[in-house]
Amino acid sequence: MLNPELLWMSPVNVRMKDGAHQVFASVNDALDFLEGDWAIYRGRKYNRAVQTCRRALNRMTPVAIAREAFIDACQDAGMSAVADELLVAKTGAGGQHSLA
Repeated sequence: MLNPELLWMSPVNVRMKDGAHQVFASVNDALDFLEGDWAIYRGRKYNRAVQTCRRALNRMTPVAIAREAFIDACQDAGMSAVADELLVAKTGAGGQHSLA
């Protein structure tokens, strides 16, 4: 039986070391990337991210913990990982951007 998609409260934007950009919206997206496309440094934070994503899919770890572990692993490997809520917070009240 397939696990349903476990969405994060807000996506994570990752800029790869080659400059490519990818958005991860769920535990499933992150684990697919970690286990399939991750071709760089696999240290302690990488291992923790894989473990917490698997545990989240099995309802043993909160989704938010898996998200933070994924962000930590990306940053540990030299990628830029930015959570969307940080971008939203910078737009000001009502989400309006100034064009001036």
